[in-house]
Amino acid sequence: MATLEKIRQRKKILAIVIGAALLAFIIEVGIEAIGRSGGNSAAAKVGNEKIDIMQFQRRVEQEAAADQNNQQQTDPAVRQQQVLEEMINEKLLEQEYKKLGITVSNEEITKLMIGKNPPQPVVQFAQQAGAKSPAELYDFIMNPGKQGIQESQVAELRAQWDKLTNDVVKQYKFAKLQNLIAGCMQANDLDRAQLAEESAVTNIVTFAKKDYSTLPNDKYPVSDAELKAEWEKVKSMFKIDEEVRAIHYIAVNIEPNAEDIAAANKIADAAYIALQKGRGVDSVRILGTVNVDTAMMTRDKLPTNVRDFFAGAEVGTVRRDTTTGNHHEMYKLINKQMTVDSIDLGYVVVQGDAKMQKDVLNQLNSGKSLDEIKKAYPQKVEGKLSEWQRAYGFVDSIKTKLVNATPGVFFVYNSGEQGATLMKVNERKPAKMFYTLATVTYDAYASTKTSEDLRDKFQAFLNKNKTVKEFEENAAKAGYNAVESMVTPSTPQLGNQFQGIKDSRKAIKWAFDSKKGDVSPIFSDNNNTLIAVAVDEVYPEGYLPYTFKPGKEMLENRVRNSKKGDDLMKQYQGKAKDLNGYASLMGAQIDTARVVFAANADPKLGNESGLVGRIAASKVGEVKGPWKGYGAVVVYQVVKQEKEERQPTKEELDNRYAQTRGAQIFANPQNINQILSKTTKVKKNLINFY
Repeated sequence: MATLEKIRQRKKILAIVIGAALLAFIIEVGIEAIGRSGGNSAAAKVGNEKIDIMQFQRRVEQEAAADQNNQQQTDPAVRQQQVLEEMINEKLLEQEYKKLGITVSNEEITKLMIGKNPPQPVVQFAQQAGAKSPAELYDFIMNPGKQGIQESQVAELRAQWDKLTNDVVKQYKFAKLQNLIAGCMQANDLDRAQLAEESAVTNIVTFAKKDYSTLPNDKYPVSDAELKAEWEKVKSMFKIDEEVRAIHYIAVNIEPNAEDIAAANKIADAAYIALQKGRGVDSVRILGTVNVDTAMMTRDKLPTNVRDFFAGAEVGTVRRDTTTGNHHEMYKLINKQMTVDSIDLGYVVVQGDAKMQKDVLNQLNSGKSLDEIKKAYPQKVEGKLSEWQRAYGFVDSIKTKLVNATPGVFFVYNSGEQGATLMKVNERKPAKMFYTLATVTYDAYASTKTSEDLRDKFQAFLNKNKTVKEFEENAAKAGYNAVESMVTPSTPQLGNQFQGIKDSRKAIKWAFDSKKGDVSPIFSDNNNTLIAVAVDEVYPEGYLPYTFKPGKEMLENRVRNSKKGDDLMKQYQGKAKDLNGYASLMGAQIDTARVVFAANADPKLGNESGLVGRIAASKVGEVKGPWKGYGAVVVYQVVKQEKEERQPTKEELDNRYAQTRGAQIFANPQNINQILSKTTKVKKNLINFY
């Protein structure tokens, strides 16, 4: 069993290991101000159950701490929304487990955690803690008295074990649900026969088509009544589970102007002159305004833009890279030397006096195994006989000892009255050339005056344009871009998911606290961006109306295409006897496609799903059409049929069924969560707490 000190040293990596390993297991089987608005203490409501805002906040803090350890820079609002979605999904699953009677018994938990074949995250957790097995670790943390250790000394490790147990049980429950779903959707003989038939024949088709996009839109006007009628047909496409607000927003980036850039260039020039002096970089550091980073690395780790240059350069060589935007970058080669890269080390820690230290050293070098020595000195000897270490980063005194040590022989690395560290070099990799490179960077930034000028100009625009119409129509004239957007109470930030505007959640909150037609003040929570918002429309939960702008465009296109199709059908119906004749009428070229019924559509045919079935039912040689689709009128002829000679096996058909209409579609985590969220009313209240 590892010592407590070893456990303490490894605490930080345990959380990372558990998280990564749990992900593998799954595959295999704050808020700025917390309030109690109007007595509401729920971040969300899932069915009749609440997600308490304080529990939510604690979870957010845990995630924030993990992000900090991993050096991630997640927007707090994005993190909060992600955590809320996770908690909602967990609540939905727990409710479903309860309905279906899915539980994990104490016996199952014991088997999972300390049985013969525990999940990999449990095994890794035990190994990182220094135990031979999960069972040994469990005994240690639950019965510390046997090791002469106080309860308080294992409290943190026990808490980590409990959390791991809880996570493993969650995944085991989910695996049970997946198995239940998969068992309900297995292919039968009729399914297999249908799947085999769908892929048995490939139809070689020649066709001619007239795309609706080739006809002018203005000849096919769409009335309001037609739009409304089409909306009724496809109303389900307009369903929304949350209130939606249509807005325009202007984001003004606070960027350096020409004067700021010129000042930055002077600082960068001064840094480059200082960098050229002497062999070090102290003359650069005293400037205090530039960033200096020094690192030792092999050739392949040198920055790609200067790798070839410094590979053959002399120590002291300086290089100024091309300035990108307002970013300045320069380098100096501080040193280069041939040195050992990696060393395979064995080490043994001995807790005892000089006599015991000498005895252990002699036994190790006489060939006695570490396990035997540990039995002779229980709780006094701990170690590892092989571990590769990157030696080039060691201080010179340590490196010298390791380079000069006789391979395969333990030596005293350091010692004292109460203990010693014994070390052995198993193998040394050949020496490599290492470069010590200083990287100096400096970014131009907007001065206080520049920032104030940008804000004053933006405020002057808002003072003159106080209505939504003025805000949107006059933005471009003033040099701004009024961006159209749709937001919900769950939208964490303005912008798209890949380039969202950090710290823009308050602007979204304002939009939901305001009325249609309101224009906001300036929001500047993000030090690099000024934001203002105008509320165009308010759409309550339920169905977006047919006047909803993006939806209206889609409806207009559907109605207009239908009219174009009707017009073309009148022009072509019965006006030709063969495919060449129809192609001539259409002004189109005859093309060829290979169509399998198992494929719902073919890109050459315009992805018209209704056409695939008609082709499959057609006889070879018959000219069919014209046929009115969603995007074109088509005339086609099956010229040949190719039959699949090899019959798929039962296993192949079962797999195809699972992938196209069975368990694999519905049993994955994303689809299960989507289905459950549709069957249970979910109310998200997070926006109320900003």
